Amino acid sequence: MNDAPPPVSDLIEIILTGTSHPGNLGAVARAMKNMGLHRLTLAGARTAINDEALATAKHAADVLHQARHAADLPTALANARWVFATTARPRAIHLPVLSARAAAAQIQALTSDTRTPVALVFGAERTGLTNEDLSWCHTIIEIPAHPAYPVLNLAQAVQILAYELWLARAEVESPRATAATEPPATLHEWQGFEQRLTRLLDQAGFFQRNGEDPALTRERLTEKLRIACHRAGWSDTELALMHGVLTAIARPIAPPASRATSRSTDTP
Repeated sequence: MNDAPPPVSDLIEIILTGTSHPGNLGAVARAMKNMGLHRLTLAGARTAINDEALATAKHAADVLHQARHAADLPTALANARWVFATTARPRAIHLPVLSARAAAAQIQALTSDTRTPVALVFGAERTGLTNEDLSWCHTIIEIPAHPAYPVLNLAQAVQILAYELWLARAEVESPRATAATEPPATLHEWQGFEQRLTRLLDQAGFFQRNGEDPALTRERLTEKLRIACHRAGWSDTELALMHGVLTAIARPIAPPASRATSRSTDTP
């Protein structure tokens, strides 16, 4: 029986959202294979892997043949434990921002030290990532360019990140992030927690604000809560603890004597 850990490349997934040009799919596959990456997911793709995509990919066509397909970004990220978003410009959203090189060092540490699955998300060619897309992520990777023309082709952006990841793996003395005792929870686990939290907040009237549309307020504040929770980077165990907190909050308030009896029978 082989108990060897999976290669680092098995833990790094490139996710493209809303890609509309088949040639870009092929170019991204080539950029990935050049740097030893092979896990590609297409989320909400607006084009198919056709002859043009395969011809552009050439000897990296296997990356496209093995690509995973998802209806949307949250579905694509369900099993990811740490998610990096890429952008060429700063956004008015409160997430940590790293350069491509600093992010590569952190990804190297996550995948090597704690075997944490990592996703790198790239937006659609014309629009990039929306604020809602970014709210599902933990960290932003900024790829700055000359202000006169700060627009990178999708495959160029993937190539830059893939190259930095290759260098980080090759560098024996590369900077290491502090190793966590447990990897962070998956996005699927986070979604379950978020659904419970928002239900409780709905019941408490948290999203009812004077003069505001409750649906818009709910969407806006849920994104802010999602970002704040993701920033904490809770592990499975810590997220289970927070589920226990929600369960306790949801219980009707009992008299002091009843609460003491209930606590004595709870599992620590």
